[in-house]
Amino acid sequence: MVSVGISTVIRPAWRRLSTLGIAIPLLMGVVLVVLVLMSFTRDPYKPPELVTAGTISDYEPGAPRYFEAEKIWMVRLPETDAMLALYGVDPESECVVPWTPRYELNGLKGWFKDACKGSVYDLQGHCFGGPCTRGLSTFKVTLQQADVIVSLTGLEEGPPRDDSAQPLAPPQ
Repeated sequence: MVSVGISTVIRPAWRRLSTLGIAIPLLMGVVLVVLVLMSFTRDPYKPPELVTAGTISDYEPGAPRYFEAEKIWMVRLPETDAMLALYGVDPESECVVPWTPRYELNGLKGWFKDACKGSVYDLQGHCFGGPCTRGLSTFKVTLQQADVIVSLTGLEEGPPRDDSAQPLAPPQ
């Protein structure tokens, strides 16, 4: 009868386990390096240059609609039915400028009001109250058939504050 010691049976098992213990982390490291290298070969994310904001019939005159991803307020002007894309961030405080339909200023209801410093803007984005010195910035809007297209490439600075101007308010 052949006598085999326990150490000769266990040693090959430990060798296999130690080989796996080294091989698995090495394999994971190689996979990680490959993934990192692949991420450098891709083009960086480019946000869209044009956004379709629905059709003109989707908008009520004087009732702004917010597009959160782009931070744009779309406004159908009540008198001319022209479309306006206002950048929904205050140019000075850089805070969001929500639409407040019940806020009243100069006897008119319906204003954009800066959530941080209290600047107040009319439907066209012109500054009429608070510490603002210029209006909200705008994006170019074009109408292609019935679609409203907003160009996100050119942000135009808002007009300087003019306290003698007449504010454009929503239909009362």
